Amino acid sequence: MKKLIPLTLCAILAACGGTSVVDLNDHAEVAAMQQVMELEYRDWTKTAESMTKSMLDSGVLDKTTKPVIAVSNIVNDTTQRFDTDILIKKIRTTLLKSGKAQIATNFSGEDTTSDKVRTLRDNIEYAQTTIANKGTLVAPNMSLSGKMLQRNLKLESGWFSSVDTRVEYYLQLTLTDLNTGLSIWEDEQPIIKEGTHAPTW
Repeated sequence: MKKLIPLTLCAILAACGGTSVVDLNDHAEVAAMQQVMELEYRDWTKTAESMTKSMLDSGVLDKTTKPVIAVSNIVNDTTQRFDTDILIKKIRTTLLKSGKAQIATNFSGEDTTSDKVRTLRDNIEYAQTTIANKGTLVAPNMSLSGKMLQRNLKLESGWFSSVDTRVEYYLQLTLTDLNTGLSIWEDEQPIIKEGTHAPTW
């Protein structure tokens, strides 16, 4: 009987654990996701939508003939290790779908195939009529750069209350006209969270 108690306890604990997959197309299920102090899916989605709308509503893309954007440095200056392309990819996708701009993937080094295929010129193993011609690459006329910042603030609400933390994240983006070197659009989107177990340095 004594041996059955630990086994039963282990079975109960195992049943309480486990992993569940969130259906991101189910708005109610996404809303019920556990809130965390770190940046997560809802933060990326809301911030990307806000920033893209700001850029499109500003009209700067309508004032340029065939806008081609190169993504420059997007610095992650937070305690969390993540690829900033998690956020920027959502912005790029929305811009492309809007038909207002194109993205220069070759210029930023993201796609090296355009360069590699051009090294095949005069290679007898490849039909030269299938190789990209000279002077066909399109240079960007705009550059998107920015930074994700984090600021932690300690909160105290009373003598016997626990100390919570407010974590303020700020995404700052700048769109630069490469012909003039001047900023033609800028915006900042804050993400504010309060609770315990804040990510720290």
